[in-house]
Amino acid sequence: MKIVQITPYAMNRPGGVQSHIRDLSTWLREQGHEVRIVAPPGHADLPGLKTLGNFRNIAVHGTRFEISRARRDEVATCAQELRNWGAEVVHLHTPWTPMMPWQVWKALDLPAIATFHATLPAKPGLDPLAWFLRRSAHYFNKRLKTVIVPSKAPQDQWAANKVAPLPRILPPAVDLSAWRAAGEAAPLAQGLRAVYMGRLEERKGVAVLLEAWKRVHEERPDAELIVAGAGPEEGLLRNQIKHSNIGGVTFCPPPDQAGAHALVAGADLFIAPALHGESFGLVLAEAMAAGTVPIAAANAGYATVLSGPGQELLVPPGETWALSRKILDMAENPARLAQMRRWALSQAQRFDVRTVGPAYEQLLAEALG
Repeated sequence: MKIVQITPYAMNRPGGVQSHIRDLSTWLREQGHEVRIVAPPGHADLPGLKTLGNFRNIAVHGTRFEISRARRDEVATCAQELRNWGAEVVHLHTPWTPMMPWQVWKALDLPAIATFHATLPAKPGLDPLAWFLRRSAHYFNKRLKTVIVPSKAPQDQWAANKVAPLPRILPPAVDLSAWRAAGEAAPLAQGLRAVYMGRLEERKGVAVLLEAWKRVHEERPDAELIVAGAGPEEGLLRNQIKHSNIGGVTFCPPPDQAGAHALVAGADLFIAPALHGESFGLVLAEAMAAGTVPIAAANAGYATVLSGPGQELLVPPGETWALSRKILDMAENPARLAQMRRWALSQAQRFDVRTVGPAYEQLLAEALG
């Protein structure tokens, strides 16, 4: 097959959608297919990448993302190049994010599947963005061969809006081999080491983690928390540490891929306290593949990854006491921590591209007919 993946997010920016597209494309090529990627501008050394249009960043519901658009002549040229190449089938990613993916998809007029990666926050009252996205769900559902969501959380939202048929649940396909290798090479941590890695924005719950960490460090002065990331809340979080006298916390900027692997693999615990808006727990799967035990807020996306025995690692979102107690319970029970590490390594395999990739390959083949 000759497959076109189209995304509204620049491929040079770290993110779960970008990892999914990159790793799935690589795996599909290994199976003998050809893949092109269409994305907004951003230098990324990826085979088959075509950048198109322009974008700007906006902040909605406590997080930031890009909205993109291409000129009519740019879209026409891109579509013609892809047709000349022999494009046969399209995989759209979050196509309700305005609006370049929709433009290219319409111009190509090819069979398509789509992955809708986002879960809308539940907000009281009228939310114009949520209203628009719900209307879009009906539009795309009528025009795509298959719609995919990463967990039950977004599927439930489609059901609540009476969109039929319901999307298929299929986790992102990511290559976890580098995370496994990092875990095998990592030295044992001295004392208790925990890591948060991600954006520093309100919905990620880092302020909750810092409040919980105050209790952890009071009981375990040897405990170390590394907060790796950047974002609009960084200044507030640093002030929280200063004014609340929270010890054992180190900030560092977002690491590159190799640095992220080493940082996570070198920790005992990976903390993911997001309050809402998580469709899946890709960061949890990566940490688990590295042999690092995750402790996460019990939002629906994270619960998808931490199923079965992993439910023990979930805590109610926003509850600082429960989070601090869970961290301390794991730290004070080395045998249990080792048991959960073995479970995490096994569970992570469920989300590797080698496990999930064949399902995407089959859906693309079915769309092509």
